[in-house]
Amino acid sequence: MWNKNEVSLLKVIIYRLVIMLVLLAFSRWFLYIFNISSFPGLSCKELFKLFFVGFRFDTYTLIIFNLPLIVLYGIPLLAKYKSVYKKVVDIVFIVANSIAIALNLIDVIYYRYIDKRMTSELFEFFKGTDDNQGQLLFNFFRDFWFMIVIFLVFMFLVILLTRKTKLKTPHVQDKRRWYILQSISFIIIAGLSVIGMRGGLQLIPIRLITAANYTSTRNIPLVLNTPFTMCRGSSGEILKKVHYFDEDVIDSLYIPIHKGINSNRFVEAEAKNYNLVIIILESHGQEMISYYNHEREHSITPFIDSLMTQSLTFDGMSNGHRSIETLPSIFSGLPSLMSIDYPSSRYSANHLDGIGSILKRYGYQTSFFHGGSNGTMSFDYTSKGDGFDDYYGLNEYHNKDDYDGSWGIYDGPFLQYMARTINNFKKPFATAVFTLSSHHPFSLPEGYVEPDPDIPTSFEKTVRYTDDALRAFFKTLSQYEWFDSTVFVITADHVSSVHPCQSYRNSRGTYQVPIAFYAPGIINPQRSEEIAQHIDIGVSVLSLLGINDTVFSFGRNLFDSIQEPSYIGCNNSIYQFSDGKFFLQSDGTDIKAVYDIKADPELQHNIYKDDYENYKELDERFKLRQQQYNNRMINNKLYIK
Repeated sequence: MWNKNEVSLLKVIIYRLVIMLVLLAFSRWFLYIFNISSFPGLSCKELFKLFFVGFRFDTYTLIIFNLPLIVLYGIPLLAKYKSVYKKVVDIVFIVANSIAIALNLIDVIYYRYIDKRMTSELFEFFKGTDDNQGQLLFNFFRDFWFMIVIFLVFMFLVILLTRKTKLKTPHVQDKRRWYILQSISFIIIAGLSVIGMRGGLQLIPIRLITAANYTSTRNIPLVLNTPFTMCRGSSGEILKKVHYFDEDVIDSLYIPIHKGINSNRFVEAEAKNYNLVIIILESHGQEMISYYNHEREHSITPFIDSLMTQSLTFDGMSNGHRSIETLPSIFSGLPSLMSIDYPSSRYSANHLDGIGSILKRYGYQTSFFHGGSNGTMSFDYTSKGDGFDDYYGLNEYHNKDDYDGSWGIYDGPFLQYMARTINNFKKPFATAVFTLSSHHPFSLPEGYVEPDPDIPTSFEKTVRYTDDALRAFFKTLSQYEWFDSTVFVITADHVSSVHPCQSYRNSRGTYQVPIAFYAPGIINPQRSEEIAQHIDIGVSVLSLLGINDTVFSFGRNLFDSIQEPSYIGCNNSIYQFSDGKFFLQSDGTDIKAVYDIKADPELQHNIYKDDYENYKELDERFKLRQQQYNNRMINNKLYIK
């Protein structure tokens, strides 16, 4: 008598693959269930469409993670019916599919921090050398324990599926006929598997960009699954050269090289030999700052608000969505236009001329401060590559009493440490600091008295704490004689996943950060409605400081009235470009959407109706930058020879 759970070979493969496909789809959909606020305005009809369209990408993952099952059970050998052989296949099946489901579930939480499905970020984290990785993992497991419970439920279902589909040993009377039929079946299964991995019979296999054919950029993560994005968008990404414009004329149309930079607006006096302090605030999107949102009932950034009323401010945009993407943008004028960040990419050894390198040629002492573990986000490597010689991190702080238990030193004491340190620098100096307290798990130092107990979320409480730390930082700096001969730049690395305001829950709002220049007596304080981006900061600062040099940057000089506003970025493998009036989304070849920013700031209505001629100039401005970016990145021409 055969066990009632034992079935024939073909049924084992079909039952397991079909049921696993359903389980993968549901694990993918947990990203929506736990992040509904990130996908506003979706009707039930659209949700069903996105769920079922995702099966095409789930099939790729299904085949990749079940190749051992397909090969080991499909291969025409009688040995596969032996007990030990079947146990090995079952164990591999359970482990492989549990990993695939785990990746989907990890992204349920991680999505909140990067606003897209993971590619190779998880591997980069475990490859890192931070000594606080164990503590970070503990904090995530503690705060999101329910995801472990959900994973165990899925794992139980996978084990149950395995136990209910035991392979039945056949009675083989004609071995020759059996081998022939098995070989034919294996060829058919192999062929179907190839079609499944390709996503169909079309000429080009499915890619991350394929998801854009089914929905808007904002909703692409609901169609894709994390194992797929990790396999198809790894750090080994190879850019392809593009040739929209002839190579012999493209430099005359657009070239990311600035010659003879100067300032002709927003300034009252020359800032030659002034010091430079760049402040990069962790997760401080415009949404958190009342200066940009007068409708907020209670300000959680009173000091930043007051500082910005005395500054020149812009409608800022980050060129990436992760902290690790920030430094190349701000310091080297390099936007994030790959599915992986530049420091983790195969091109990270390219030669860059950061503003630190340029300022050193003019006698500046350069430094970078971050209270986290040395090596975090490759900040030490990246900042040095951009010309910032001295690095001050957790190792240099020498007082673990101020450690926050997860990332590094609390902003309050670390900013005071920075103030004392730079006061001893040779003048002029150029320094930058990257804060960290407004990062998950959003802890506050013991003894800190919250000035406003009504602040609703833990994240917003840490934003208020950093604001207080920044106030104390400026108070200390104002006592030094060099304070009045210093240019301050205030921005944020990226936007937080916390979106209390509906108006920021879109492909533009999730990149809006503050950009402000503070230098009383030098810069006219005013609020400019022009868009500015991270890659604009470097060349603008050099212009302001009177560094009349040739500079490589994909950004523009904000103090030059001739250069036109623009923004470029990449979200879920869809390029985004804006001139401040329209917001274009493209797959790199064809326009996918165009939005009128003034009439439709929340990007609800795609006005592109295949009327290409109306937006040809906008598309060409984007493609000029894309071609220069790809081809220069490939040829290592991101610097001035």
